[in-house]
Amino acid sequence: MNTASPKLPPGPKHNLLLSREENIRNDILGYFHKSVRKYNGISRARLGPFYYVSVSNPAYIEHIFLNRDIYVKGRDNRNLKFLLGNGLLTNEGEFWLKQRRLMQPLFHKQRLQGFVTKIEACTNAMLNSWRGKENTATDLHSEMTKVTLEIVSQTLMSTKVQGNFKLLSDALHIVMEGMLKRTRSFLRLPYWLPLPHYLRMKRARKMLDSTIYNIIEGRRKSSEKFNDLLTMLMEVEDADTAERMTDTQLRDEVITIYLAGHETTANALAFTFYLLAKHPEIKQRIDAEVQTVLNQKEFTYDLLQRLEFTTNVIKESMRLFPPAWGVLREAAADDVIDGYLIKKGDSIVLSPYAVQRMEKYWDEPLKFDPDRFLPERIKHVHKYAYFPFGGGQRLCIGNNFAMMEMQIIVALACKHFNFTLAGNFALELEPLITLRPKHGVPVMLHTK
Repeated sequence: MNTASPKLPPGPKHNLLLSREENIRNDILGYFHKSVRKYNGISRARLGPFYYVSVSNPAYIEHIFLNRDIYVKGRDNRNLKFLLGNGLLTNEGEFWLKQRRLMQPLFHKQRLQGFVTKIEACTNAMLNSWRGKENTATDLHSEMTKVTLEIVSQTLMSTKVQGNFKLLSDALHIVMEGMLKRTRSFLRLPYWLPLPHYLRMKRARKMLDSTIYNIIEGRRKSSEKFNDLLTMLMEVEDADTAERMTDTQLRDEVITIYLAGHETTANALAFTFYLLAKHPEIKQRIDAEVQTVLNQKEFTYDLLQRLEFTTNVIKESMRLFPPAWGVLREAAADDVIDGYLIKKGDSIVLSPYAVQRMEKYWDEPLKFDPDRFLPERIKHVHKYAYFPFGGGQRLCIGNNFAMMEMQIIVALACKHFNFTLAGNFALELEPLITLRPKHGVPVMLHTK
């Protein structure tokens, strides 16, 4: 990278919060869509009291992901710690590296194979509940939220949603809603203030903590063997010290996996089914592939790798509608990227939503075209023009689990049902902490 005569990135001179033209409060996706085209790969703007550097050049994005000592989790990450503590999503430095090394083996292929049966059983239960609903609109975003919640509950703690995890789900909603309001607030008041909504959040978090600690304590006392992620987390040892995770570490990782393990996957699936309902010709190609590959065979992890077109449909859905629509970092030190000065304290914004829709990097970017992920076509696209799971060492640790889960759900749903959008439904996006369909995805189900 060129370091001669560094200069600040270009950008608007006014404060974005005070700009009616930019409308960042009400249309943040629209702002990024315009901004990445107006400036050549990088721009810097003031938002309230802080400066945000928006980066859309894939080479610059790669530099940021690969230099994790400079580009760290920042102000917004500290807000997440209210709920997640020092889980893998929020912690930094040597502690993060240690936890990552401990947890990485849990998501290896041989481990994932053990969860295929649970995912398939949860999916089939959902599909059975769809029978007889052909004449009424069914919200597939709600359905995907329920089934991914059930899957993460059973694979994480061998617990059904109807039990402890229903309580966890309700409490999580209270805390996440409060955290989102605080993130969007111009003035972020400290959590120790006795404000009514803060007290409500703390009560919910206390319930979460006591529920999880009780499950951990019960598991330590039990002689029963469980094939789930909690057991693996409790048994995994540091290769150098033979240390195991403390109860506090277990709590933080359980909450992180639980939250990340169903919210983002449910959103990705909802958008995938929306696109399939709009494009029956693509749906027919999935049907043909599922018929050929599965053909009465039992699901295995290796068999899923043969669902190449189905996988490309999911990838293309996440290109157009990435659940993690924005990635935030903070510069812990001054840096120079291709002659542009990044100042210590600047927040760095990487938007998969904006970059993955840029004409500069994608042919006909708004077109739903799963074949763009064929090897002979995708090899011409920069690796970091597509990053729905992040990148570098902090690449989402559960990406293979999420893809396996989505492959099974999409394949089985397409095998048994066709989908058409209900009425005159028009998709509206809601960019909260994750990208969601604001009014769900109502479809008419048609049994095959």
